[in-house]
Amino acid sequence: MKRVKAFGLIALSVLVLFSLTGCGMSTAYKGVDFSEYIKLGKYKGIKVEKATVKVTDKDVKERINENLKAKEEQVDSTEGTVKDGDNVNIDYVGKIDGKEFDGGTAEGASLVIGSGQFIDGFESGLIGVKVGETKDLKLKFPSDYSNSKVAGKDVVFTVTVNSKKVTKTPKLDEDFVKDSDTGCKTVAEYKKYIKKQLKKEKTEEAQNTQKDYIWSKVVEGTEVLKDDKGKEKYPEKQIDAVVERYTKMYEDYAKENDLELGDFLKQQMGMTEKEFKKEIKSQAKAVVKEELIIFAIADKEGIEVSGDDYDKFVKETLDSYGYDEDSFKEATGQTFEEANGGKENLLTYVYREKVLDFLLENAKVK
Repeated sequence: MKRVKAFGLIALSVLVLFSLTGCGMSTAYKGVDFSEYIKLGKYKGIKVEKATVKVTDKDVKERINENLKAKEEQVDSTEGTVKDGDNVNIDYVGKIDGKEFDGGTAEGASLVIGSGQFIDGFESGLIGVKVGETKDLKLKFPSDYSNSKVAGKDVVFTVTVNSKKVTKTPKLDEDFVKDSDTGCKTVAEYKKYIKKQLKKEKTEEAQNTQKDYIWSKVVEGTEVLKDDKGKEKYPEKQIDAVVERYTKMYEDYAKENDLELGDFLKQQMGMTEKEFKKEIKSQAKAVVKEELIIFAIADKEGIEVSGDDYDKFVKETLDSYGYDEDSFKEATGQTFEEANGGKENLLTYVYREKVLDFLLENAKVK
């Protein structure tokens, strides 16, 4: 489904993540007899490929180059020649029949060569000119120029190129390292830090791939039980909660775009409200099935989420985006929980992560 506006900054990215596991409420499953709705298949001892992690010198060099590039800045240079695409600072005086005219003179004007700001021949005529040099450009205003007083007339622009913007990339030296917020003091320490960081990232990526595979097998091997009429059974309270949450989410999207839900669905998603409700109900069943599996395994294996687990998750997620709870609320107008479906929705995600950790720990690595 197409999303038009995000809730703000990191909120959308987290919502996308959680939408994969659903918008269910962990407390809503307390007292639910999971065996009434699902029959768990095999979830321990699932075979999975061994995760092989290797960090090369090339990987380290590429990451360092990325970090250096991220600190690039545009500075004024009084050297070099003008090329297409350059951002230059110029002074110019325009004359028609040897006399200056209104609007034909400026100092310290900024111009991107090739942007089409000036009449034909002005920008291209500066290509190859050295910074600091002055050049006369003999041109002609178009006959349909907006200023009728100069339209169709010959003109000479005397242009001086004062400077041009160049990209300054920092060097990998001790000054850069000390300013990198890594705690490193030397280039050698910084390279070791980067290598360790890359290994951690690659290990997490490999483990997530393993977890995704294991989880797909667990979901695939879990049977949703059927009622006397042969229809799959789901706890209606949880289905309704997911439907309500998703519907509210898209109502908010519609409101942000000054549209009624029906108009939003038609214009942005190409579906009617009836089709939307059917789609949401289908998604809700898939979400609730996964949540039933999560909490059934957690219940069976005694997996719990403590207050510290929850607080750690919130802090680490916010830290990864450069925020704390106060700065997040200031930036988005919402608390972290409000932006992501409430505390119960976040708890469901943390439960899922703990269950996935358990499944990987109990898998058979080939």
